[in-house]
This record gives sequence, C-alpha cells and structure tokens, in this order.
Amino acid sequence: MVYTAAVCARNAENDRFNDPGMCQQQVRIWCGVGARYPDAATAWRNTNDRHPGNRNPPRGAPVFWTGGSAGHGHVAMSLGNGKVRSTDAGGRGVVATVDLGFFERVWHLKYGGWAWDINEVKIPHPAATVKQAAPTKKVSPPRTHILNAIKNIDKAIKANAKDKPLVAKLKKQKAALEKLSKKK
Repeated sequence: MVYTAAVCARNAENDRFNDPGMCQQQVRIWCGVGARYPDAATAWRNTNDRHPGNRNPPRGAPVFWTGGSAGHGHVAMSLGNGKVRSTDAGGRGVVATVDLGFFERVWHLKYGGWAWDINEVKIPHPAATVKQAAPTKKVSPPRTHILNAIKNIDKAIKANAKDKPLVAKLKKQKAALEKLSKKK
C-alpha cells in the first residue's frame, strides 16, 4: 500500500538502520512501493512527476542524485527545509538526517532533483497551495522612473549647454516627460 508523503517522511525519521548500499530499496519501503528498478539512477530516469534541479523538495518527496563509482546514484527522503533522511549517511548501514548538499560535497554525486513518484508509483501528497498575490498598490503619478529620466535630461542639458540644437531637443523631451508624469 502506497503511503502519503507525510507518512513516508515519518517512516524515514523513525528508521535508524539500513542494508548498506540499498537506498532505493529503503526509500521504497518508507513509501510502501514495490520493487521495479534496480537502482536510484534508473528510478530517477523513469520518474513521471519530476522536478529536475529544484533544490526545495517538499516533505515526503524522494530526492535523487546520479553518479557514483558504479553509476547507481542515490535516493533519500525529503524532510523539507533543505534536509533529507538517508541511508548510509551516518556511516555504513546507518540512517541519518543531512542537508541537501551533503551528497555532492561528501559523496561527489550530481544532484538530480526530486519527484512525487518512485518506481513510477505516485506518492499521495497535498496539493500545493498557491499563494494569492497581494493586491498591487497603484503607483500614483509622477512615476519614479519618469522623474529619474527628467533628472538625467537636466544633467545632459547642463553638460551640453553650448550645443544649442541639442539643448532644444533635450528641453522638448523634458517637457514631454513632465507632461507624462502628471497623467493619471
């Protein structure tokens, strides 16, 4: 029976020991998912709801790395907030909680990303809540960028005071910007 993301994470937190080198098996057990792929790298290649490169895996999502001496990669369970629960992270056969970058720094693996499935079995999870954007405050004229443009034109007029045709063009532009800054 496939567990929810919350249960997967809790199962990982409660586990202390693992069969050495069996990360894919252990994460499957934490999630209640049957065997299918031989290693984490293969499981990552076959995920369906994947988020490659995303370094903010939600709690209860499997997190994947590729590479390693035999190319098997690694998979761990996200606890959220940049932490994962992983096999062998506390030493051979010892489950531990580490930060997301641990496997790149220490085991020299390449971060793949996270997914809401493992062995092509979807892990039930709460739908992401979409934060409603705060209503945008109307910017009342004069707008800042227009005022900055007017200041820059004033500087250009001073710097080119001897060039009467250029100063006349700059003054026309300044007048147009001042008019625009007063529009609502």
